[in-house]
Amino acid sequence: MSHTEPPGVRDVTRAKRSSERITKADISRERVLTAAARIFSERGYAGTTMRAVAKNVGLQAASLYYHYRSKEELIEAVLDMGINGVSHAVHAAVAATPPGSSGRDRIDIAIHAHLTSLVRFGDYTLASRRVLGQVPAHVRRKHVRLRDAYGEFWIALLEAARSADELRSDVDLRLARTFILGGLNFALEWYKPQGKALDDVARQFSLLIGDGIFAVPSK
Repeated sequence: MSHTEPPGVRDVTRAKRSSERITKADISRERVLTAAARIFSERGYAGTTMRAVAKNVGLQAASLYYHYRSKEELIEAVLDMGINGVSHAVHAAVAATPPGSSGRDRIDIAIHAHLTSLVRFGDYTLASRRVLGQVPAHVRRKHVRLRDAYGEFWIALLEAARSADELRSDVDLRLARTFILGGLNFALEWYKPQGKALDDVARQFSLLIGDGIFAVPSK
């Protein structure tokens, strides 16, 4: 006589197995993306192959196509992870500021969030800088739209600070944004975890941007 599980138990068992499959698939997808970002950043778009990515994560090439149907789809996912990883972190950090926070406080928080998430998603953002001019036009247009939307968020932060009389009236906001983000993004080229703490680097950026490098003359 065979043992048959009650329907409820069968449902729970199926759900558990399905959950385990999803979890494993998500983990595999993350491994693939992490490897792809690093390889794209090193070899560029043309120099990266699906076979090389699959080999790096110990998969057969056919298994990689289970997650991403083409190199174009893979680079699109890498680019999305780079810009969204940083922009979502900054949006969340600014949204969490206490009511009544000054414009400078909000910008300081945005600087810290941008820098820390930039380092966290370093291979993704490096890949974006390396391959953006090489990817298919429709992929590039999508990524540029996301990047421009994030840039407008910074303009809004600066405009709010100016409206509160916290920012000099003669500052070009778009140039200021380029200066801030350019400086922060370049940290990927030189920052080493074993050096100065990332929080200290963020504070230095805020100091340089907010107060400049020249001492105020004593009266």
